[in-house]
Amino acid sequence: MKNLVFYLTLHYPDRETFFQILELLDKENAGYVEIGIPVSDPYIDGGVIRQTHKEVLEKGLTKGEVVHTLEEIRRRFAFKVVLMTYKEGVEHFCLSDVPKNLYDGFLCVDGEYQAGSFPNQIAVLGQSLDRGEITKALKHNELFAYVVSGQGKTGSFNKLPEEYVEVVKKVKSVSKIPAYVGFGIKSAEDVKEVMKHGADGAIIGTEFIKQYQLGGMEALNAYLEELKKAAA
Repeated sequence: MKNLVFYLTLHYPDRETFFQILELLDKENAGYVEIGIPVSDPYIDGGVIRQTHKEVLEKGLTKGEVVHTLEEIRRRFAFKVVLMTYKEGVEHFCLSDVPKNLYDGFLCVDGEYQAGSFPNQIAVLGQSLDRGEITKALKHNELFAYVVSGQGKTGSFNKLPEEYVEVVKKVKSVSKIPAYVGFGIKSAEDVKEVMKHGADGAIIGTEFIKQYQLGGMEALNAYLEELKKAAA
């Protein structure tokens, strides 16, 4: 499953279980894990992810714990790590001070930072961007292009939108990095669908967390077995 990105909020539902989930993803050869650094108002995220941020923050997550956890992840697992957050998270947890060798990519949905501030700065690419804007957005990113399937919050789609199709074409016309589609990806069929339309892989967040909430580690195991049918 090297072409799948899985989102999980740092230390959700607790630190021990968080690492159990990462162990499972590593065992199944996940390519990337997008780790959410929690904030008080993750406004592009839907209710499921928002609640995970709230629960982690209520436990008093510290900057030191963020660094310690990233060090352990780097030491134990093979998948690539992308930090995902907002300006609030960057400032509150002093992410600019976190050693850059502890993660592979960085996504801040509401802030722009100078080249070199963070490794592989990932921008969320939507239908409104033209080829020139996409080229600029990918200039300091050699990891993957994050293409949103359509407009809306994470976890808000009942059906996979099709707006991503043209965006993927634009990405392919200006860059050789993989194009992964996120927002609304729930099933193996969804993964097959976006790849049929030119994407190299998919990003799964809300549904991955939902599966855990519905049935714990057993449900996650079953869910990943289903996804294997679509992902190499």
